[in-house]
Amino acid sequence: MEFWQYLLILLVCFLGIISGFFISLIAPEELRKGKTYFEWLARIIVFLIVLFFILMQERLTVFVAVFMIIIIAIIIISKAYLDYLYSLSSIIIFTISNNQKSLIIESSLVFILGIITASLFMIRFEKNEVVQGPKLRIFFQLTARYILFVVIGVLFFVFG
Repeated sequence: MEFWQYLLILLVCFLGIISGFFISLIAPEELRKGKTYFEWLARIIVFLIVLFFILMQERLTVFVAVFMIIIIAIIIISKAYLDYLYSLSSIIIFTISNNQKSLIIESSLVFILGIITASLFMIRFEKNEVVQGPKLRIFFQLTARYILFVVIGVLFFVFG
């Protein structure tokens, strides 16, 4: 796979964050009602990402095993596990970039996870006033927080 194709896949996956932001602006009154559903849906999507990642591997390597242990530890230890897992999902995209069937499934799930992650970010914003200011400033803070997804993916492609 060429670099520009891989970068395009990462950017399309990252569009999930941007889409989630705009969806939360369209229906802000629905965010609080759907918080528990978003959290459960996020767990289900993370489980599906891990499940398909394991099922699509030809053989279980040390890297895959260590990566899965890290993901499980992050989910158990951290309450804000989506902030970390969304960025780490670019490693999954890199690992399966040679298998087109897996890549389609995983990138679609990461896109959906991005929508959920941005929606949960906006719920935290409304509740705790984590981010203050106009909508454009909130948008830039959201993208700055999750641009690590693209950065990690590009670094793995360049050095991997």
